[in-house]
Amino acid sequence: MAVNLVLETGLCTSNELRQGLEEKGIGKSAIRKSLEFLSANQCRNVEALTWKTEKKPLQFPKHGRLFYKKKIRTRLKTERILNLLTPLQTRILGKFSKQHRSIYYFSLYDLRKLIPYAGNAVEYALSRLSKLGLIEMVTLSGFPFYTEPENVDRLRAELRDVMVEDKVEFAVIQRVHELVMNLYPLGLIANLGGAMRPHKEGALRLTGGMTFDIFYEFREPVMGKRFLAVDVYSRIPVNGFVVNSFLKKIEWARTGGRKKPEYNLRDRTCGMIVFRNSTRKAIDIANKHGIRYIRFSDVKTNYDDLRKEIEGKMEPPIVTSQHIEELLASVPELEPD
Repeated sequence: MAVNLVLETGLCTSNELRQGLEEKGIGKSAIRKSLEFLSANQCRNVEALTWKTEKKPLQFPKHGRLFYKKKIRTRLKTERILNLLTPLQTRILGKFSKQHRSIYYFSLYDLRKLIPYAGNAVEYALSRLSKLGLIEMVTLSGFPFYTEPENVDRLRAELRDVMVEDKVEFAVIQRVHELVMNLYPLGLIANLGGAMRPHKEGALRLTGGMTFDIFYEFREPVMGKRFLAVDVYSRIPVNGFVVNSFLKKIEWARTGGRKKPEYNLRDRTCGMIVFRNSTRKAIDIANKHGIRYIRFSDVKTNYDDLRKEIEGKMEPPIVTSQHIEELLASVPELEPD
């Protein structure tokens, strides 16, 4: 009866299957054994969705496992999986198609910065999406990057550009930090040493785990504010979604339990975004909410010059077997003498 219910619907979750069997008057013990049988993939006609890299059945929060008939179309299965994702997983997946047409990959740090959730929650959601096969993690020079499966080869082929872009953005972060140190009075900022890409426990406790490129705590309030949060974008064009996410990171940053949450940053934080490219809508949203919106030129930075400087300091590109194969394929065959 359980198998027939799956075959009739094409696919269903364990919660839906349990409800269908209960409506047919099946007892709890029989339902449990039926689910165990299907979860073990012992049926010739029905399969349980498992992790991409493991044989263990996959669980969806509030839905349970997903069962489907073996000959179902991949498109239908994918559509159902997308409908079972959590809001955070859906938000992350949307970044790969909606952020900008030129952006096809993100580092782990990019996504933690772009999404207004605690960094550990973003990292966990990414691992789930990777195990589902919806995105793939590619490790380049020891750092994890994420892209859609069809773009993996492109990402690996552009290793040098990827690393240059990452270094350029960090160099701009350093320049902004140096400007702040030179402009603000000595002793006003409490955490100058760990302000860039803060990751220590004290800073994470203040930010509720939210990720900012630079985060300062003032020893004394400045215009009623206790903190200054800064994000820098060199590769990713800043649009309305990016600015709104920045605002939500400040508003939603929470410490403490659910019963007595504390919002440390809300109404106590000055915000600043430093950008290379931006949409008009992003500028309007930033101005409306009092976010200081600064171009690269405002921090005495020319992107092209900085990129050339960094490329000049990097080691020559590594020639891989893939590069050799592409080079050989481009050489015309010689006629025999």
